[in-house]
Amino acid sequence: MNTNRFAHHRLDAFFVAKAALVAGDAIVKKLPRGYGPLAERASRYPKGYQLRRALLGAYLQLVEAASREGNDRKYRFRIARGECNEAAAAVEAVAALGLAPDAEAQPLLALLDRLAAMLARLGSAG
Repeated sequence: MNTNRFAHHRLDAFFVAKAALVAGDAIVKKLPRGYGPLAERASRYPKGYQLRRALLGAYLQLVEAASREGNDRKYRFRIARGECNEAAAAVEAVAALGLAPDAEAQPLLALLDRLAAMLARLGSAG
């Protein structure tokens, strides 16, 4: 597979976001039924919707930003950072409620912390 085909493949942040997306999805799949607080309007969305949505938002906004230029690029990296922080808060909620073991939540939080730092730099780079 040609990993430099698209602009986002040249960013380390993309691979961190992808790893976080996969790790977060693994946690969401194990959430017990009935935990709608992590979902917007739980009756309409599957379990863990908010966590999945935020992780996917960070991933996709980063990818979109990579193909943009100038202030639009910086703006989209900042949006991706906001989604990353929202995902981290959802993971923290999952851990605080005892819905995922620390052995799963902490590595994901470390990835999200790293990603947020990368996105902060990308969002302010001239």
